[in-house]
Amino acid sequence: MAEYVPTTAPNRANYFPAIDGLRLMASVNIVMLHLGSSNALAYMSDFKWLMPIIDAPAFAAGIFYVFAGFLFASKFSDPERRIPVIPFVFSRIAKLYRLHFFMTLLMFLVLVFKFSGYTHLPAFSELGDCFSAGLAKMVHPWRSLLLHLSLLWSVVPDLGMKLNEPSWSLTSFFACYAITPWFSRWLFRQNRRTLWVLFGAVFVPGIVWAVVFGATGNLWFDGYAAKYRFFHMFAPVRIFEYLFGMVIFRLYKEGVFDFLKRDYVSGIAQAVLLAALYGSLFLMSPAYNPGVNYFIHHSFPILVYGLFVLSLLSGKGFMARFFCIGIVRKVGRASFYPYLIHLPIITIAWGICNLNCPKNTVLLMLFIYTVSTLYMEFKTWRRKRKKVVGN
Repeated sequence: MAEYVPTTAPNRANYFPAIDGLRLMASVNIVMLHLGSSNALAYMSDFKWLMPIIDAPAFAAGIFYVFAGFLFASKFSDPERRIPVIPFVFSRIAKLYRLHFFMTLLMFLVLVFKFSGYTHLPAFSELGDCFSAGLAKMVHPWRSLLLHLSLLWSVVPDLGMKLNEPSWSLTSFFACYAITPWFSRWLFRQNRRTLWVLFGAVFVPGIVWAVVFGATGNLWFDGYAAKYRFFHMFAPVRIFEYLFGMVIFRLYKEGVFDFLKRDYVSGIAQAVLLAALYGSLFLMSPAYNPGVNYFIHHSFPILVYGLFVLSLLSGKGFMARFFCIGIVRKVGRASFYPYLIHLPIITIAWGICNLNCPKNTVLLMLFIYTVSTLYMEFKTWRRKRKKVVGN
């Protein structure tokens, strides 16, 4: 399926190089989180100042929704421009779903082998026995596969086993993409007062979700972990994080945040916001109400992420300058691919070597991000080549 390309040229004034680098930081943080949860970073356990950044993590999945909303609002910033919903949504499906599809199938096969009890690659004559033995020990394997491929697993995660966990985000992202053209047009008809009301209103669902999470028991779930997984992934709440990104773009275009363009102001804002984000990681404790923990881990960072994005737009400040480095931007533009592929690769890597050592951690990260960047560069080259041939 060909990728949908807008008929009008992109507005270069709405291109923000530093956000490419921010994508990379967020992606690395998520990959390191799952490395840690697979016991691959036990050698770092003595670094008490660092592990909260990885375990929490500091840059959680919500940041992808915030800057995705910001970027798509910037791309569709012409209120008079007609944006076809179906071509736009299918262009995003073509870009992301195919990779999700193949990585889910790969993870399914890897888990079949893992559960089969085989310690060696099965010969051709052993494939049937390996497959049946693995399936017998898995929990609802076929239903789990169907839920993941249909993007319904994040809605009912307790009905199937986890295959490629980061794929849950595609459910809410595709819902976000479906409303983007309409909401972009509507948003650009609103005045500044309405925009400020929206700035606060988009946090209400997340806060209510945190209250419900803290005020209820385990509900119909098997335990706290299953309940948290559902509340963490549920698509409708994530949509409001995406809308927050769109709202702050409109306020940015209204000139509300022009003060961040002054010398040193962006750098100071970046330092303060990073300090606030880092400090919030140490406020989460099992002694707190789970709802408070949920708010600190989800609602509060969304505000920080949005303000941090705004502080980077001028290209000034220590973090913005780092994010604007060419190689950082190039790898950052491909950073959603590592997000989708890293779990199967981590699982396979554990079968090949001991990941719990610095050397193997570095090699794994280099492999994941090199492959993703080369894939992104190939797609860019192929798209440009098609354009040249078409002309």
